[in-house]
Amino acid sequence: MTSAPTSALIADLLAHPANADGRVRAACAELRANPVAPVPPDVSALRAGLARIAETGLDGVLHRLVEDAPQGSVTDALAALLRPPELAWDEAQEIDWAARHWQECRAEGQLDEELAADFGEYWRRLEWSALRQHLVQLGTGHTEERRLLAHVAKTSSRYVAFGPLKRAMEARHPEFFVLGFSLR
Repeated sequence: MTSAPTSALIADLLAHPANADGRVRAACAELRANPVAPVPPDVSALRAGLARIAETGLDGVLHRLVEDAPQGSVTDALAALLRPPELAWDEAQEIDWAARHWQECRAEGQLDEELAADFGEYWRRLEWSALRQHLVQLGTGHTEERRLLAHVAKTSSRYVAFGPLKRAMEARHPEFFVLGFSLR
């Protein structure tokens, strides 16, 4: 497997969603058996993605995204698997797959001490990896722009470091932040 899920795997998941759990678990096992070397973030591609959201004011976000993983991240491949632009799963399912993968990687000694000690830190890195990927894909004009924007909105809402990105998203795409609830 490459750093992103193969088009054949995506097509299979789209065609057979009932088989997603087994297919994703198998893909996770393949990632553990054949780890992908982290690749440094592409600063110009990230900048292009951020420019799709706001022309200015996001240099601090760019800095954080690059400084967080200057050599790439061990979570990049899993982020690409769990959050491809063509698919969206319930977050509880994503966390389940990520936690199982983390436990197996930890047991196999594939994680550094910091990541092996704390699933919360692993999840944060996974989300930041996915955010970097989504911004790069936005910068290339990916056909699944709405789903990518929804992922960006969700992730930017969770982390203080991405406050400027969240505010820019709210200004340009307020529909991703409209909350409704019922007291029934």
